[in-house]
Amino acid sequence: MGWNDSVTEFIAYLSKNRRMSEHTCVAYERDLQQFGDYLSSVGINQLDGVKSNHIRWWMSELMEQGIKPRTVNRKLSGLRTFFKYLRQHDMLLHDPMTRVVSPKTAKYLVKDIPRVDLEKMFARFPWEEFDTGERDRLLLLMLYTTGIRLSELIGLKNTDIDFSRNQLRVLGKRNKIRDIPLHPELADTLMAFTKTQSSKWVFSRSSGEPLYPVLVYRVVNKYLKLFSSASKLSPHVLRHSFATHMLNNGANLMAIKDLLGHSSLSATQVYTKSSFEKLKQIHGLHPRK
Repeated sequence: MGWNDSVTEFIAYLSKNRRMSEHTCVAYERDLQQFGDYLSSVGINQLDGVKSNHIRWWMSELMEQGIKPRTVNRKLSGLRTFFKYLRQHDMLLHDPMTRVVSPKTAKYLVKDIPRVDLEKMFARFPWEEFDTGERDRLLLLMLYTTGIRLSELIGLKNTDIDFSRNQLRVLGKRNKIRDIPLHPELADTLMAFTKTQSSKWVFSRSSGEPLYPVLVYRVVNKYLKLFSSASKLSPHVLRHSFATHMLNNGANLMAIKDLLGHSSLSATQVYTKSSFEKLKQIHGLHPRK
């Protein structure tokens, strides 16, 4: 089977059997097609012609182009999943990834947005002066008080809100459903907002269609940069801030794991590192040097 046909089957498998989001499937397909283009450039058109050297040469070429190791590793992860799928379905006899070593990446710790910056934004910004101000404030408040992912926020429907139980039902990765308690301020703001909307989506455009990722990112970045000097201002950083601020305020790590929708505790423990860094800074203020 040719490379393109096998990629098409693989993406269909991820969507139907693994229930991965459209965004994830698109990312996998883009990376695999990119590697497929490289294979074509070196005269490889069949699956059984792919060797470990081809992957290593492609990896070197990417890094020579200035692609960061973290991005290269993401692409390699997609290749590993793809070749594993091919082996499991008897479409390939050998796995060319077995002798490929991923490039080392620098340790990167996402920094949360200071709590005081967010409090100032919600309290001081003249939201009512903007056409989408009410929606934008609710969007930011939703991300910060629930910790949901960007894709989860976009997919929220009015039927996912249960005001009688004061909770929000979220469809997460691999179609896993979780319920998140509504913060009192969020519940009040959400109730008032939904009464004025006609779309089935909680957050929608004037056409009634749901928001798209780039638009949400722009909204978040637009307001946060007015109140915070943090190096990165995005929906994911608000999710990170939610978890970090909850942990700093005494929340149980297992509870945060469930709220975030993590499948394992190891994914949640990254927030303990952020909190520990702050503890070290505070401890550095000790008067005895």
